[in-house]
Formats: sequence, structure tokens, C-alpha cells
Amino acid sequence: MQVEILEKNGEEVRLRAIANEEEMQRAFTDGLDAFILQYNLDTLKGESSYDKIVNTLKQDEADQVIYSSVVNFLVPFAISEYGKAPLATYDISAEDAPSKDKPFVFELTFLEKPHFELSSYEPATVTVGQKPEVQDSDIEEQMLMLARQVAASQQNLDPDSEKLVVPAVTDSWVSENLSESGISTVQDLRERFRQTSEEELATRYEQAKMVAAMEAYLQRFTGTVSEKMLSAMTQELFETLVSDLVSEGTNFEEFAKQQGLTEDEVKESLSAQAENQLVQGFILDAIFEHEQIQLQPTDLIQALKNIAPGKEEDTFEAMQKSGRAFLLKQSAQRMKAAEWIMDNTTFVTE
Repeated sequence: MQVEILEKNGEEVRLRAIANEEEMQRAFTDGLDAFILQYNLDTLKGESSYDKIVNTLKQDEADQVIYSSVVNFLVPFAISEYGKAPLATYDISAEDAPSKDKPFVFELTFLEKPHFELSSYEPATVTVGQKPEVQDSDIEEQMLMLARQVAASQQNLDPDSEKLVVPAVTDSWVSENLSESGISTVQDLRERFRQTSEEELATRYEQAKMVAAMEAYLQRFTGTVSEKMLSAMTQELFETLVSDLVSEGTNFEEFAKQQGLTEDEVKESLSAQAENQLVQGFILDAIFEHEQIQLQPTDLIQALKNIAPGKEEDTFEAMQKSGRAFLLKQSAQRMKAAEWIMDNTTFVTE
């Protein structure tokens, strides 16, 4: 793919890209396949993804889907050809409709991911609370809750129904209802609940330690998040929220009505989250580079597990085919930088 810099203003770059015929054929195959897969439309009539789209949608709707799917597929390759990691991409345009049989010219604007330094890279010392412990009362409450759920299912009642008869949790009840899970006594059940509770508390405690450590490094951040960066990240979070709501069977209008918020108020709330995410990412990038941390193949595998547990191979293939492998590398780098922070921070308990 050929790319030409049209304009560069700080972190904002305007590119013109030309995809050749081979790249267009791949875009019409892999780009449209991604659309069909994303919206679970594989059962539609047609041999190819292109056929499924044009056979199902009205002409103008099909043209729009094809345009957006093809262009969104090409954009990461154009940025990759430019050679710098993007923070956000927007204002994509083309004079002609894309065709798989001829080169395609399009323009895009993206924000180059900046590099910031920290005022100090010395290991931090932070204060955290005591590690929480699992209480016996918590275990008993979980056992009672389980008994209510099993009884509700067996009696075809709501777990909160006054008519529900909740049995005592005895060895015989456990053996009768939980033996297939490898639990046959009350003691087994208690131990299982204690194990899972301890694992959950340990995970939460490590997360709390990471938050405390990041607070220390936030004080060392020397950069400034520009309005363009903040606006782009806020919009990305907003679009993710809208997409999540649709996947849950609702929409933003219903969500906003339930919350009593306007779109501007939601975006204002997301803005603080966006700034925090940006700064934390920049801090991890700075640490990774300053400490000259090296990535190993196992780090990429772990990053894939974090991104899509149980779907590592499919996710890797999809990222490679869509030109988004740089996101996997960035995720692995930030994961390793976070590990460096945890390994090198002194935690003092209150």
C-alpha cells in the first residue's frame, strides 16, 4: 500500500493511501467476512460474504456496509505503512466507491501515539491496607444462597419467594445435589467456597495494590493529554458503550432515559475515564522503554489470553489478517510494564 503524508500538525497526521488490486481483493474478502462474523450473519443467503450482504440489504444499505467494512479493513494497513502507532483514527473519506477490481484511494486522519517521560523511574513505596481474609460467615451465606437457588430451581419458584422451602445443607443434601461437581460433603462444599473466595480476594487485593502503585507513578507523569487525544478517546469509549448496549438488547436512548442523563452528560463522565486510561497507558509505555524490557513469545500468548480467553488462536489470526497485530504487541508491552511496577514497588501495609 502506498501512503503519502498530506499534513502533519503535532500528533495529528493526515494521510492519503492507495490500495492496489490485490489488497482490494483481500479487503472485499476478509473485511466483509469480519462484518458477517461480528453480527452473526453467516446463515444469510449467499456463498460469499459479499453475496450475503447484497442479497439481504437494500442497495444503499449494502453499499454503506461494503464501504465501511472495506475501508475499516484497509485503514490499519495504511497506518502500519506509515510506521507509527495510532492513538485514534477518524475523518476517513474517499471520492469513489471501493471496487475489488481496481486500486482504491482514500484519506484518513489519525493521532500518532506520543511518547512521554516520567520525572523519576526509581521504585516507589506505597501504603496499602491489610490483605482481607475470608470469614466463616461469608462461607455460610454462600452455602445458604446456593441452597435457595437449587430449591428455587427444583420447586419452580423465585429464590425470593415466600413459598420457597429451603432445605438444610447436610451431607446427604450435598451428595444428592452436588456430587457431579465432585462435592459430596458439607466440608467439601465449605472448602470449595473458601478456595474460590480466597482466590477472588487475592485477585482484588493485587488489583488494589496496582491501583495504589499507579497513583504514585501518576505523580511522576510529565506529559499533557491534548484536547484532540481526550476527545478521540472519549468518543471511542462512547461508541463502545453504545455497542455494548445494543449487544445486550437495548440502546443508548433507553439507557440514558433510565439514568436520567443526556448524551453530553454521559460523554462528560466518560471523559475522566478516558483521560485516566490515556495517562496510565503512557506511563506503562514510558516504563517499558526506559527499563528496556524485552518481550518473549510467552508474553504475547499471555496477552492474547487476557484479550480473549479461550479464543487465543482465532483472535491472533483475526488481528494478523486485519493489520492490528500492533495492538497485541502494545498490550503485551504494557502488561510487562505493569509486572515491572508490581515487582519493583515496595508495599507497606497500614
